[in-house]
Amino acid sequence: MIKEGKRFTQDLNNIFTPRSVAVVGVSTKGTKPQYGGINFVDALLHSDFNGNIYPVNPKGGEILGLKVHPSLKDIPEPLDYVICSIPSLQIPQLIQDCIVKKVNAVSIYTGGFSESGTKGGKQLEEKISSLARQNGIRIIGPNCLGIYCPKVGLSFTRNLSKESGSVAAICQSGGNSNYLIAEGAKRGIRFSKVISYGNACDVNESDLIEYLAGDQDTEIILAYIEGVEDGRRFHQVLKEAAKVKPVIVLKGGVGEAGARVTVSHTGSLAGSDKVWDGLLRQVGA
Repeated sequence: MIKEGKRFTQDLNNIFTPRSVAVVGVSTKGTKPQYGGINFVDALLHSDFNGNIYPVNPKGGEILGLKVHPSLKDIPEPLDYVICSIPSLQIPQLIQDCIVKKVNAVSIYTGGFSESGTKGGKQLEEKISSLARQNGIRIIGPNCLGIYCPKVGLSFTRNLSKESGSVAAICQSGGNSNYLIAEGAKRGIRFSKVISYGNACDVNESDLIEYLAGDQDTEIILAYIEGVEDGRRFHQVLKEAAKVKPVIVLKGGVGEAGARVTVSHTGSLAGSDKVWDGLLRQVGA
């Protein structure tokens, strides 16, 4: 889909400072952490998230010591941030519920959107991003892990470092996000924020780099990027960010095999290696 022009990033502050998080799509069949909703709840608990955590499943019940609510609308308190781990076709209704609850942001772990290469997947992604945008909700993803911000206890995996640092990273790949934090910790590197942003149907690499350039907790910006859709804006944002902080860009898909992987992974077109080299030299990244 074609991105809009320059987006304001002031509202991204709310994404990194939620007072409450709902995790939608938490299985109540067992309490052992695994992929999906229960993994996110477990990660928030182990990272000592300093707000309220609300698991959501239509069956209700209890999980990991927390009450499970049948829906977002059944949660009596205000909600800032929602992590989504439900089937893709159910997500438009979830966005409607988020509108009612005046949610600031939704991170969509679910796949099956533009990265699938299907017309239906692309149309569904456009539908949810348009609906959210019209109602002031920011979307991270879909097809992503979301946000790691140890300062407030946000995490997408248990046992990641609880210590904040001065490096921020954005990654289109969820796996690379996890690996980066874990391997960085072994080498004494701590992160202020790491954002796995997947398909970037709303919040994209330019939004995030622009935000991090002004983030007081961040001194170095690292980006793993598989592809961009608004090249002109990306060039300008990267240029401005590199004036104030070191910016390191890791480009995925520079080889033929890698290019095929990036298309299948997030639906991104890799672009020419020479063009990327030239761009980074021009902007000083």
